[in-house]
Amino acid sequence: MKKILVLTILLFSIQSFSQENNDCDDRIVPYWWNYTNSRIEGESPSLRKAFKEIQSSETKIEPKNGFITLRLNISKTGILCDIETFQIDENYKSTEFNNGKLKEELEQIAFGLKDWKRDKEYKTYNLIRLKIKNGRIEEIF
Repeated sequence: MKKILVLTILLFSIQSFSQENNDCDDRIVPYWWNYTNSRIEGESPSLRKAFKEIQSSETKIEPKNGFITLRLNISKTGILCDIETFQIDENYKSTEFNNGKLKEELEQIAFGLKDWKRDKEYKTYNLIRLKIKNGRIEEIF
C-alpha cells in the first residue's frame, strides 16, 4: 500500500511540474486595479491611427447606429491573448454590424496592435470602443 501511495505522489508531482505555464492562463485584473494601468504605447493617437483606414472606408455600416466594444486581454508580458467583442445597436440590443464582417475586421486590426505597457506585471484587459453613427465609425475611444 505504501508503494502505491508513494508512486501516486511521485506521478502527481511529475505531472504538475511538466504542465507548461502560459501567461494567457493567469488570473486577469482590471486595467484600473491597483495602478496596473494597461495601455498601448502612444495611447489614443496610436489607436486612432491603427483604425484610421477602416474608419474612412466603412461608410455604409448596418445597423446605422450603435457601439462596438473590443475587450483586449493582455498578458503580464504585454502579449495580446484574445479579444472579446460586444456589439449593441442604438437601443442597447445585441446586434451584428455588417452581419459580423465589421467585427472580424476590427479584431484583425486589434491583433496587430503592439507595444502594450503596464505599470505592474499583471494580466489585464484594455477596452476600445467605437461609436457607429449614420453608418460610419464616428468616434474611437
